[in-house]
Formats: sequence, structure tokens, C-alpha cells
Amino acid sequence: MQTQKLVIGDADVVSRCRAVTKPGVYSILPRANRVMHTLPALRNAQAQVLAAPPLSSYHVAHELLLEPGGGSAQPITEELEQFLYVLEGGVDLKVDDRDHHLVEGGYCWLPPGRTYGLLNQGVTTSRLFWLRRRYQPQAGIPVPESIIANEREVVSQPEDTYLEQHLIPYENPGFDMGCNLLTFDPGVYFGFVESHVMEHALYMLAGRGVYWLNGDFVEVQKDDFIYMAAYCPQFVYATGWDRLRYLVYKDVNRDYDSNL
Repeated sequence: MQTQKLVIGDADVVSRCRAVTKPGVYSILPRANRVMHTLPALRNAQAQVLAAPPLSSYHVAHELLLEPGGGSAQPITEELEQFLYVLEGGVDLKVDDRDHHLVEGGYCWLPPGRTYGLLNQGVTTSRLFWLRRRYQPQAGIPVPESIIANEREVVSQPEDTYLEQHLIPYENPGFDMGCNLLTFDPGVYFGFVESHVMEHALYMLAGRGVYWLNGDFVEVQKDDFIYMAAYCPQFVYATGWDRLRYLVYKDVNRDYDSNL
């Protein structure tokens, strides 16, 4: 009797998996390797956990997929500050009883204690990057007001070898986090290898590149998520024919003395 070979599609599962997790250093999480789960506060929605303790020290990051009619089951009030960015589609955002419509590239930063709601009234699934962390108040510095805007409204400025947009104006010391958009032309790379105390949550928006992370060369592309722990040496160069663009979070403007 001839034995039939079990074939799962035509994929070589092991060699084609690009996910890498090195706790305390970095992780790469492509869309193909993510697992869906549900969140009690949302209906007709699924979430992919991108980073959370113990992998990351200071934040929780999700990709949210809101189906048509999906969103918050009721108004949400959280103790955490949060950042939302529309990757695809659109979402209606209600903040303190004021209505806003965010399309691709739209975003918001909400301070702790703000009441908000989300609703996808479109006919296709909307994708959002969602990051939350505990705000660190600073004596004598007021907590900033909410930001609701679109990346098109934010000026691009030359920085090292690339263009950078500060979606959160962390030049204001009231902010303890930054979320920037970085754009690299093909063939362009960082001017030096960075190694610093700030951790990163990075979402690839367009293009392809090669990241050097703590001695490892890793190919990255659109829709990949990258987590970098504090002091992980990092360097990137853009490959392919299109611009490389990514959204990156970092902690800023605070001392690191909470555990002293």
C-alpha cells in the first residue's frame, strides 16, 4: 500500500515562519502568526495582542479589527492613557460626548480618565493600532488635553537620514509617550546604531527593510509588528522599490527611578 503524504497547503511551515521572540530583547510578529481573541468591552470585534507584560514593561499594544457595526458595547472610561491609529477603513470616535470620524491615518491620544466610544459604521472591516499605558504624572506639569487629528495635518521634518512626524508633540513635557511616523526612501538607513533606555512598539505601514536587532539581521515588511526592549541595539535600512514607513511608540520625558 502506498502511503500518502500529508500536505497542508503548499507551505513549508517552519522555514516560512518569520515570527521571532527573544524576551527582554525584541520580538517580530507578522500578521500571519497572530492569534485572534475577544475583549469584553467590544462587540463584533477581534483583537490581536502585539505586546503586553511580561514581554513589555510599560505598555499593552493590540491590533483591533472592527467588523461593520462593531465597536464599544458602551462608553468606556479607563485609568490608562491611550493612543489609537487607523490602519485601514474608518471609525467613529466619541470623546466626552463629542463625535469625530477618523479615516486611514487618523489618530487620537487620550489622557487617563477620558470617556470614549468606538463604532465602525462602514461596510468593511476597519483595522486600528491601539496602545495603552499607565500615565506617569509629574508635579507642577498639567496633563495634556486629548489629541484627535490625522497624520496629513502633521508636518514632516528631516531627522538624521529620514523624515519624521511627531503625532504626539512630546516637546510638551506633559506627555510621557511619543508616537512618531518615520519615512525612509529606498536604500536609506539610520545614520548610526541606536541603543537607549526607551522601549519601542513599531508597526510597519509600508515598504520593506532589514532591521539589525542586538546582532540579528531580520527582514521586515508591511504589517509586521516589532517590539524592542530598552537598550536593544537597533539599526534599519530600507530595501525594495517603495518607501519604508512605520509608526513607532517610545516612552519619553520621565525619569526611570520608580524601582529605586
